Amino acid sequence: MKLFSLIVFLAFLLGTSADVSSLISESLFNEMLKHRNDQACKSNGFYTYNAFIAASQSFNDFGTVGDDTTRKREVAAFLGQTSHETTGGWPSAPDGPYAWGYCFITETNMDTYCTPSTDWPCATGKQYYGRGPIQLTHNYNYGPAGRAINSDLLNNPDLVATDPTISFKTALWFWMTPQANKPSSHDVIIGKWTPSAADTSAGRVPGYGVITNIINGGLECGIGEDSRVADRIGFYKSNYNYGPTGTAINSDLLNNPDLVATDPTISFKTVIWFWMTPQANKPSSHDVIIGKWTPSAADTSASRVLGYGVITNIINGGLKCGIGEDSRVADRIGFYKRYCDLLGVSYGDNLDCYNQRPFA
Repeated sequence: MKLFSLIVFLAFLLGTSADVSSLISESLFNEMLKHRNDQACKSNGFYTYNAFIAASQSFNDFGTVGDDTTRKREVAAFLGQTSHETTGGWPSAPDGPYAWGYCFITETNMDTYCTPSTDWPCATGKQYYGRGPIQLTHNYNYGPAGRAINSDLLNNPDLVATDPTISFKTALWFWMTPQANKPSSHDVIIGKWTPSAADTSAGRVPGYGVITNIINGGLECGIGEDSRVADRIGFYKSNYNYGPTGTAINSDLLNNPDLVATDPTISFKTVIWFWMTPQANKPSSHDVIIGKWTPSAADTSASRVLGYGVITNIINGGLKCGIGEDSRVADRIGFYKRYCDLLGVSYGDNLDCYNQRPFA
């Protein structure tokens, strides 16, 4: 009986560790891909949480290797990269551009994408344009992906655009599988990949950036700054805000993000946490407004000076600062002035960030 109980217990542990749903709840999934079911998105109703979980269970190592941080980082990286591939966002989109991942199922350029191949011959009349979260393209990807997930995608490529579980499976296959002379994205994000001498000399080092190189390096990497790379990074970063905030206020916001919209005390706590906490290479808004922050030489050369304006730069400088006058900045200033008037205090200096370059 004891042996049987132990076996059952171990089976339970193995089962729970293999289930990505232990990392990402349906409500968190919906928050991360907030507008995927918007009427403006062609994917409306297609990319479901249940399909994502079902597909992930076909790849035992996805989101299950390493400590909680590593596991969560893998899910964030996967959704970040695939959100870029399917994004419907724009700079001034509601909730920001990174709330619009998974807006498309197929690419707009529905070309044939048939490369002559003995191993993966193109089926007559079939097209292998980008479909699904990873935008699977070319017969030489549809063939092996289909074999791996036990679906004949060479003869039925539209399954990737009509069956959501198969769609997620193809993206996970690409994520988990080394591509030619490239490591798998999975091995990179869990820290299993060691760069060769050739990788090191080419600047390919462990981190999220090399995953972009794996997926679309020929177009996006080695050419200096690129908006598409920034887009991928933005999606990845956006998946992390709820984690550190929740830890700081002792609430599990990763699994219960709706608490921010349903519990008013928690809602205020999250915004005060952001206000009081330095963000990456930015000072805290608190330190700026109380005069504790001293601009560095780089800040001064970028016109980031003490005052209310630099707080706008901290919060949303990438969209609103360094681009001249902007109605959104004026709106922030208007609210600030009204509240200063009601409180009976002066405004201080440098309220706008029109000529400041955003924090890198």
